[in-house]
Formats: sequence, C-alpha cells, structure tokens
Amino acid sequence: MTEINIRIPVEKNDLSIPFTDHELLPFIEKHQKEINDYVIDQLEDKDGGPHLSDFGISALLCNMENNTGSFRLHFKIDRQFCCSDILSCQTDYIDFKFNKSNNTITLTGGYTSWTIQ
Repeated sequence: MTEINIRIPVEKNDLSIPFTDHELLPFIEKHQKEINDYVIDQLEDKDGGPHLSDFGISALLCNMENNTGSFRLHFKIDRQFCCSDILSCQTDYIDFKFNKSNNTITLTGGYTSWTIQ
C-alpha cells in the first residue's frame, strides 16, 4: 500500500496544536485534488468516473507534548454512469497521523480499498 504525504505550511497563528476538526478541515480542503487523485489511483474499479466529495473529520487526537496526533478523514466516492444515468456513492475514509515541525504540519496516511472481490 502506498501512502499519501501532505505538507501544510502554516503561519504561527493559522493552526496550532491542539486544534479542532473545524479548524483543520479548510487546510485539508486545499489539498482536495491531491487526496482525490491519490484515492482514485488506488481504486481497482474506475467505472463511473469516481471523484471524492463531502469531506469530514472525526477521531481527532492531539498530543501537545510532541506536536503529533491523528484523525480520520471521511469522504464519499461518487460515481455517475453515463449510459444508464445511475448515480452511486460509497462512504470511505483515510486514517492520518500528523506532526508539526517549525511552520509545517505533515500528514501521512494510507487508503485501503475495501471492495470485496
């Protein structure tokens, strides 16, 4: 499994640990295309032009002592099948770990496609 690494540059007052999911989500949304491309690349079935939507964060844990933590990024994988006008969506997630060093927060996570063959 390949991992995704996202570097979020932050100014001192932009985002400091601890932060809330509401404070983190706008920074995640700036990297939506990168996350979308990563997840779609991991999918075996690319029928219906899959793309991600409805990002959300849960299970946010922050460790102030060493500027680290983790969270779960939820999203929907939307598909539209043009031949039959059928829409579908599947809810999925990536578990991220993060650390803050100087003015950068680095997120690391891995997506697993749970499709049963």
